[in-house]
Amino acid sequence: MRRERKLTGVLGLVLCLGAFGQTSQNRNGERPADKFTETDAAVVLDHFRQALESNNQRGLLKLFDPAKMPDYPALRDLVEQFFDKYEAFQVQYRITQVSSSEHAGMVLVDFQLEMTPRGGASPNVRRRMQLRLVLAEEQDTWKIVDLTPRTLFD
Repeated sequence: MRRERKLTGVLGLVLCLGAFGQTSQNRNGERPADKFTETDAAVVLDHFRQALESNNQRGLLKLFDPAKMPDYPALRDLVEQFFDKYEAFQVQYRITQVSSSEHAGMVLVDFQLEMTPRGGASPNVRRRMQLRLVLAEEQDTWKIVDLTPRTLFD
């Protein structure tokens, strides 16, 4: 009798979990398009922060989608000049707004950046600004396809 109750309980749990798993699919049995979430934004921004703070120019540029970003070569040149000018960075940010549409997302960020000029002859430079990042989904990752203002890298 106990064995039957345990089996019935396990079978009920399996059926409930199966029904729960199906709620994430549409009527055609396909998963709906992923939406850009605050968690997605935090992941991208944390990679952005890590690339700056580790002085990793290549890592920073990998966060962008050169094929979809307007005037990517100009941005790449700005970033190169930026890393040539400063040797160390400290970043703080706060996500203020996230929105999404199918396969795209937008995040507004209060962004603070402290930069140490190369050679140490000048005092640190501090910037506070609101950044707007537009992202597109590419093979289960979010890539930046627009960033404003680009004066962040001046």
